[in-house]
Amino acid sequence: MEKTVKRNQFVDIMRGIAMLLVVLGHTMTGCTVDSQKSFLFNVVWSLQMPLFILISGYVTKYSQSICDGKGLWKYVKRRTIAYMIPWAVWSFLVRGVIFGQDGFLNIKSLLCNMDSGYWFLATIWTISMIFGVASYVAECIGKSNAVKKQIALLGFYLLGMILLVGIGMVMGLSFFAIKLTLYYMPFYYAGCLYGQIDDKLLSTDKGKKIVDCCVALCFAIWLFIILRFSLYEMSDSGLAIILRAAISLAGCIAVCGLCNGSFSDRIRGVWRGSESILWKSTSRIICC
Repeated sequence: MEKTVKRNQFVDIMRGIAMLLVVLGHTMTGCTVDSQKSFLFNVVWSLQMPLFILISGYVTKYSQSICDGKGLWKYVKRRTIAYMIPWAVWSFLVRGVIFGQDGFLNIKSLLCNMDSGYWFLATIWTISMIFGVASYVAECIGKSNAVKKQIALLGFYLLGMILLVGIGMVMGLSFFAIKLTLYYMPFYYAGCLYGQIDDKLLSTDKGKKIVDCCVALCFAIWLFIILRFSLYEMSDSGLAIILRAAISLAGCIAVCGLCNGSFSDRIRGVWRGSESILWKSTSRIICC
């Protein structure tokens, strides 16, 4: 069950930006020749899905703790309905039946080649399941000890990744988008971890300065790399994957940090402008 909290408009803004980046990336690859070699595509590709997954991890801060089996079952049911029903509808009904693409009606072929369809829904579902179970176990082990709870969460989250590697070795890393899921799991956890500490961190001037320095450093690193290398065209070797993920994470931190300051100032400006207009209108009514 979700906590009743005031909606974080900045999260909605960043989700919107991530969605627009996904649309832009697919539009470029579908409509522009050799778009993958352009600087714009390099920027888009380095941010689009990592940013979306990072935000998904961040919003776990607004969820209630999973303290018992009943809560875990509700969590699993809610996430399954939210992610897997749309995946099934778009894969089988829309792509398979309506569009007549036979590959989407072959369940075995589809499961073993998830990157051909709506893999991101399967990926976010798998990550959510692993995170949910890890959170439940961490609550049982850590109870009121925050440090112990965080260690248990990370430990069982990593255990889930190891389990996925094992399944991938048997079924193939393309099975149920395991390869992509493993790649994006660190982004989800990074978002979750920051969501747990950001309120305390930003409540002090020292914490704000640390965040600002981190954002500036990440932006410099991200910009330096993407100006010189194409992340999209990097090989799938272990070192290249780690480097690509690290640069994408730096880019996401930079974009979130820069947009947060920009949008916060804009929102305050709009509010002050609206307040001024309201005050003037009220004054005129009273004078009349």
